[in-house]
Amino acid sequence: MLRICRGLLQAFRGIRSTTLPPTFKCRFGRSMQNKEVGMLLCQQDFKVLEAKVFENFSQCYDKEQSSLYNLALHCKTEGEIRAAAGNLVEALLQNIFDTINGNLDLKDRRIISKVGSTDYLSKSVLYKGVTITNNNIQVDRHIWSGRRRIAFIENKTYLDSCYFDRALADFRKIAQSLHQAHIDPSTMEYIVFAGQNAANKQTLLTYEADFWSDTKLICSKGIEPKVVFFLRGKRSSSKPLYRVKHEIDFDAIRYFLKLIMHII
Repeated sequence: MLRICRGLLQAFRGIRSTTLPPTFKCRFGRSMQNKEVGMLLCQQDFKVLEAKVFENFSQCYDKEQSSLYNLALHCKTEGEIRAAAGNLVEALLQNIFDTINGNLDLKDRRIISKVGSTDYLSKSVLYKGVTITNNNIQVDRHIWSGRRRIAFIENKTYLDSCYFDRALADFRKIAQSLHQAHIDPSTMEYIVFAGQNAANKQTLLTYEADFWSDTKLICSKGIEPKVVFFLRGKRSSSKPLYRVKHEIDFDAIRYFLKLIMHII
C-alpha cells in the first residue's frame, strides 16, 4: 500500500523539492496539504514502488531480449536488427512509466510519454535580415506530467561520444525553443536513456560541461544533462544486445526513477 508522506524525505536527499497541489491524493493514502516536499513518497513507499519497477523491468527485458535474439537469427538485414534493438529500449522506458502510473493514483499528473514527432517545438533565428524558423525540433520522447512537459529523453541501444554530442545538440535546440517561449528550460530534465556504455568517461564529462555552460546563458542556471545506462559494463561489439542478455544495472534504474518521481 503506497501512501503519501509528509516532509523532506531522506531517500531523496540532494534532489530539490517540488510543490504539490492542495489536495494531491495517492490511491492508497491520505491527502497532503500544499507544502514543499522532497518527493511524493516516503522512503518506505518508494521502496515498494521501486521493487515493482525492478520486477516489471526485468520481465520486460527478458521478453524483449528473447524476441530480439530470435529475430536476429532469421532476419536478413542489420537495419532490421537495429530497429528491433531500438524498440527494445523504447519498450523498457515505457514499462517504467506504465508501472508508475499503474501503482500511483496521480490523477492530473499521470505520466504521458509522447513520440517527439507528435510534439514538435520551434525556434526562430534572425539571419541576414530574414527570420528563419525551425518547426521540427524534437527528440525521441517528450515526457509530460498531465499538462506539463517535464523531461526530454533520447533513447540509445548504446551511447558513444558521437551519439552523446548529437543528443546534446538536440537538447540545446529544445532549451533555446523553450527560452524563446518564455519558459525556463532548467525546470525540466534532459536524459539519455541507453543500454550500454560505449563512451569515454572524460569525453562525456567534457560534453556535459559544455552543455551546462551553454545553457547557463539562457536559463536561471546551467542544465546538467543526465545519462542512464540500464545495463552493466562497457559495450563490446562481440556481445551486442541481440546476441547476449546483459546484466541490468538496478542502481541506474533507481536513479532514473528518482529523477522522474522528483519532477512529476
